[in-house]
Amino acid sequence: MKIKYIFIIIFLFLGLTKTSFGQKRAVHDTDLVQFTGFVISYDSTKTIPFVTIRIKGTNRGTYSDMQGYFSFVARKSDILVFTCIGYEPKVFIFPGGIKGTKFNSVVTLVEDTFFLEEYVLHNRPTKEQMDYIFSRATIPMDEYNTAQQNLRRKPLSDMSIALSNDGYENSQWTFKQYADKAYYGGQTQPIPVLDVFAWSKFIQSLEKGNKKRK
Repeated sequence: MKIKYIFIIIFLFLGLTKTSFGQKRAVHDTDLVQFTGFVISYDSTKTIPFVTIRIKGTNRGTYSDMQGYFSFVARKSDILVFTCIGYEPKVFIFPGGIKGTKFNSVVTLVEDTFFLEEYVLHNRPTKEQMDYIFSRATIPMDEYNTAQQNLRRKPLSDMSIALSNDGYENSQWTFKQYADKAYYGGQTQPIPVLDVFAWSKFIQSLEKGNKKRK
């Protein structure tokens, strides 16, 4: 009989634990919300692409796409921080009394103001003054020879091959990939090797002599 009572107590304990866990999970799920919206400029209706949206105090978040649209899951108690180069950071707090699991909003960012130091621009010398200065300038031959060596085509070509892409080239390549993705709109992007029109242009360029080994 004692074993029977022990099993009954264990089953009651497990049932109460499961019910308590389900209640906590239900309360936790009601705090989640699907947050969607657009990020636009404060003084216009222009959307802002690639805005970083981060949950304050964490590394979680997302960013807006090329049309300024974003969508992600957050808690109603989270504090969101919107940041973008050229704009002031924006702190967003969900309003109280949100019903349901979906929330839509338009977030506006204010352009940041940069103050540069004063710069005095002087008039450049005239052509006659430049000719007069260079005709009477004395250039040391050792520095002249060094400049000639540094400007040779072969060392410059080898240096350009060895150097990696800079920030400008990387950004141009990245934005080109985004533009191609947006242009085809989810369709399969054609492969240039299988593109008949690309081969036609290539053959025409060969016939015209545009493609020659340099």
